[in-house]
Amino acid sequence: MKTPTALLLCLLLLLLPVRARGQETLCAASIFPIWLLVEEVTRDVPGVRTELLLPASTGCPHDYAMSPPERRTLARADILVINGLGLESFLGEGERLKSLMKPGAAVIDASLGVTGLLREGAHPNPHLFASPSMSAQMARSLAGQFAALAPEYAQLYLKNGERAAMRLEALAEECRALGSRLKARGVVAQHTIFDYLARDLGLSMEAHIQPHEGQEPSAAEMIGLVRTIRERHAAAVITEPQYPARTGKTLAAETGIPCLSLDPVDHGPQDLPQGTALDYYERTMRKNLHTLENCLGSR
Repeated sequence: MKTPTALLLCLLLLLLPVRARGQETLCAASIFPIWLLVEEVTRDVPGVRTELLLPASTGCPHDYAMSPPERRTLARADILVINGLGLESFLGEGERLKSLMKPGAAVIDASLGVTGLLREGAHPNPHLFASPSMSAQMARSLAGQFAALAPEYAQLYLKNGERAAMRLEALAEECRALGSRLKARGVVAQHTIFDYLARDLGLSMEAHIQPHEGQEPSAAEMIGLVRTIRERHAAAVITEPQYPARTGKTLAAETGIPCLSLDPVDHGPQDLPQGTALDYYERTMRKNLHTLENCLGSR
């Protein structure tokens, strides 16, 4: 028969895994490109688990409506990481967002402290993730905010953020180097998601096809776009894999310029292998650079 001491020891050993799980910090990232950064910044930090709130295939969630499982994920999260700048309008703000989360949960805004914002009318353009240089700023911002929440792991968070930022800045330098070689620079894009990337490349964004994301141009607007392309000598129409390319192809055919597809990394595979988040971002962006060079030509 086991002694009371032995029984107590067995009981404690059984309880240890439960305690370890209870101490886990669940970090929910709102959208795929933010999850990529969070994966890098939280790498090897003990007790932190990341989840993607919305499906990886979602893209920009401007008019998104959360499903019950997504609401449950949000309600379980200890930390919610958002892109910010109004991109997650489906979450609401202040008391509305607070009501969706458990008491004491924290919100980290990846856009906090980021400089060089472009405007969409009266509002900042929220599509920072489509630019390596802006993503580098977000990586450092995330690292600083995570470090403030968990000072015991601050050095690891800051180290991870700096490593990610340096890789992204190297990628941004590749963009600038290609931009300096491109023969043509004027482009027309589906909407404003590529404006920051265009700036990284030194491209001139002559027009956007959709006056508002998801809203096709009217016949009069199409005539105006054709006129703009011809007058400004735009060299290509850029579409995205997330949206039908029919309108872009129509404009390209009407004006005799190529129509190409670039991936803003606003969506991706649901099951990326652990430790490959930034690899995926770099691979996708370099494919974009190759596509642009083939289309616009280089010196």
